[in-house]
This record gives sequence, structure tokens and C-alpha cells, in this order.
Amino acid sequence: MATVRSAEAGRRLGIMGGTFDPVHLGHLESAKAVAGAYDLERVMMVLSARPPHKTEGPHATVEQRLAMLEIAAGDHPQLEASDLEVRRAGPSYTVDTVEELARANPADAFFLILGVDAYTEIDTWYRPADLLESANIIVTTRAGTGLDTESIQPPFAARDATCYDSKIGGYLHNSGHTLTTLDIDGLDISASEIRRLAAGGSDVAHLTGKEVAAYIASERVYGARES
Repeated sequence: MATVRSAEAGRRLGIMGGTFDPVHLGHLESAKAVAGAYDLERVMMVLSARPPHKTEGPHATVEQRLAMLEIAAGDHPQLEASDLEVRRAGPSYTVDTVEELARANPADAFFLILGVDAYTEIDTWYRPADLLESANIIVTTRAGTGLDTESIQPPFAARDATCYDSKIGGYLHNSGHTLTTLDIDGLDISASEIRRLAAGGSDVAHLTGKEVAAYIASERVYGARES
């Protein structure tokens, strides 16, 4: 499992954060779609250990969520589970993760992947203006919905440092990083529905994949009972 590595010139790396409670096929398909569209060598799926915006804590433990993420990513060479935020003390702020990766890998280009729902709250995040200083941002659609590119704006605190560039169909930051959008055909899967089904003993393999579903059942995650 890779987290922060020494620099290798020219890599294009995605960063997809989340509580992954649990990780499911929707996460995996979205990550792979972005990797293909942006020619990313790899997408690091970073587990948010202590998400500051969650009013309700994760249902599975950090260890369980990380184990499921490692299982899910292990079958996909483009994806990689990261425990960077697990090992770092304090709240799991995205800007800290992006800056740490950029400092450790200065030759690489990083692409922060955010769903449109998460992006609409970006002005409430910790130091949102600094995200584009260290990484490009890709905003993706939810499954089955179109994305109005013109409605996506840079973080309010960073707008003076960005301008719209018609050549890329997005915004260009003074750092050279970009804010762009990608309409993807993903899978509309709810983590809360997976937890509900698992708690009742239902097989959730069609939502999580067989290996993750087997882990949920064997470890009684979410109070799962044998189906």
C-alpha cells in the first residue's frame, strides 16, 4: 500500500478521498473512469479517518474501513488504498493530504477527484483556497445526472487567482493547476443502503464486490448476520 513516496518524474496521480463506509463498486467505477479520461497512472483512494464534516461518525471502525478499501483496490492495478490520513493525527483535512503528497512528490501532477455534491460544500472546507495551489481539481457528476459546467466555480477565496479558459473548458489557477469537470456514467449506489442490507444479513456482493461483501459478513461489520 503506497502513501507518500519519493518522486518519480512525470506521473499523473489521482487522489480520491472518502470515509468508504463501505467502499463500493460506485467508488471503484468512478475512480477508473477518471483515470481513463485524464490518463492517470494511478488513483490513490485515501481513507478519511476522522472526517471533520461528518456530523455522524463512521459506522465501521478505521481498521475495518481500511481493510475493505485494501481488498477492493487490490483487484484493480489503477487503484491504490492509502492510509495517509489514518497515520496523521488530528482531523482528516483534504488540503493537508494534497500538500503532503505534493511536497513529497514535486515532479508529479496531482488530480483531486471530488463528486459534485462534495464540491458544492468546498467553501466550508478547511483552507479551500489552497487546494489549487498544490493540485488540479476534477469535479464529477453523480450517476444519471448531467453536470452544468458553467455552474461550477472555483472556491470563493481562490477566485481572484483563477480565470476561465475556454481551451480546457474549465478554470486555470495562477499556479498552473486547473479546475475541470467530468460527466461520468457511474453506478448509483448508497453506502447507507449497503449498511442496512448487510445488517439484515442480505448479500451485498452486487454492490461492493464479492471480496468486500465476504469481509463484511465474516467480520460482522455493520452488525451483519450470515445470510
